[in-house]
Amino acid sequence: MDNSAVQSQGSISSISTSNQILVPHGAAGANVPSEFVNHGLLLWNQTRQNWIRNKRSDNQAQQIQEPKINWNATYDSLLGSNKPFRQPVPLSEMVDFLVDVWEQEGLYD
Repeated sequence: MDNSAVQSQGSISSISTSNQILVPHGAAGANVPSEFVNHGLLLWNQTRQNWIRNKRSDNQAQQIQEPKINWNATYDSLLGSNKPFRQPVPLSEMVDFLVDVWEQEGLYD
């Protein structure tokens, strides 16, 4: 990579591979080095926090719902065909079901 101009939301005017400090637009003549701010990382962390917050409220709503797998379902009745389920089955519920079946058959210790 050579010393080329990189434009990021109009705030960074240039970057190089020789570990120079990024200079905000308009401050090229100043001798005061500025600290690099990774705006992409800040945006990612903010987006992730929003996603996690929304996911937590979704999980709380799902915990209140009835189980998707019938309590008397057998392995063959549930997984004996290649037909898709009527509705998505939460991974934790499917894992619990499989562990129960495997324990009953002596396949899981």
